[in-house]
Amino acid sequence: MQSKSFLVIGAVALVLPLACSGSPRDVGAGAGGNGPGSGGDTSSGGSSASGGALPPAGGATNSGGAGGGEAGAGSIGPETSGGGAGGDPGEALLFVPEGLSNTELDGQEGGLTLVAFTLAQGATGPELYAAVRNDGETPACDPGMIVHFIDKAEQLVTTWGGGLRSGQLYQLSDGSGVIIPCVAPGEIAMAASTDLPGDIAIEELGYLKHEFPAFTVDVVPLDAITVSGVETVRRGAGSAYTGTLENGLDVAVSDPEITVFPVNRVGRPLGVATSSAAADIPPGGTWTFETTTVDDLGVDHVVCPTVSAPP
Repeated sequence: MQSKSFLVIGAVALVLPLACSGSPRDVGAGAGGNGPGSGGDTSSGGSSASGGALPPAGGATNSGGAGGGEAGAGSIGPETSGGGAGGDPGEALLFVPEGLSNTELDGQEGGLTLVAFTLAQGATGPELYAAVRNDGETPACDPGMIVHFIDKAEQLVTTWGGGLRSGQLYQLSDGSGVIIPCVAPGEIAMAASTDLPGDIAIEELGYLKHEFPAFTVDVVPLDAITVSGVETVRRGAGSAYTGTLENGLDVAVSDPEITVFPVNRVGRPLGVATSSAAADIPPGGTWTFETTTVDDLGVDHVVCPTVSAPP
């Protein structure tokens, strides 16, 4: 199969994925690995986990090996139409499909750990959803994810990359006032792609490899953008999310965007829904949103806001 490259990583100055919100459950017992072989994993989009419980630090990743099977009782924890490609929301699987190894590239270890992953056939092609935890001791800033798809003949099928919707809004501590997205230690970031190349045949893949580009810099956290009142509403054959974003900064922000990830009972993302607007929000102002729809609401959800701020 001819190799293709589909890289979309690239930081946009002062476009700020903020802390994702939800109601994280208590971390339970550890979860088992999933599937034989060697491999790797990656994700796009990201945000701190809520509404699901991910495995504790050092917990399960889909790293292959004979011992694996279903995850245990432990829990983890933009303008596109989401889908419920991940399957039964009540299942306890952290990695889907089972048996498809997804491991980090050798030498790329930097504190970010893949803790849940979905690769499934959606309405228009393969879809990818991931949850990534910062197991390091410092915030991982401007984080991204790159995934390499390798077939059973050991040939590279394609490479995909995207940004993680990350843990919180931070400001550089050098006095410049620059604001950047980072994943705080212990927090979860989310990633999604609903536009992978349509010629990826999931059943013909041998394994995946992933890497997480990010950097470390001196920063201080900002708790300034909040999302409240999130509810689900039925829209045709699917369901959308509604709510309100509030700007708590002392400057106006623009181009608000909301990304919502429905998750199963262990926090694995099943789909994605988004809403965005070409609008300015003054200090103290709000923006009311309704997202695109998802087919599968899972048992909970993770909400990740994004805004643009002036330099």
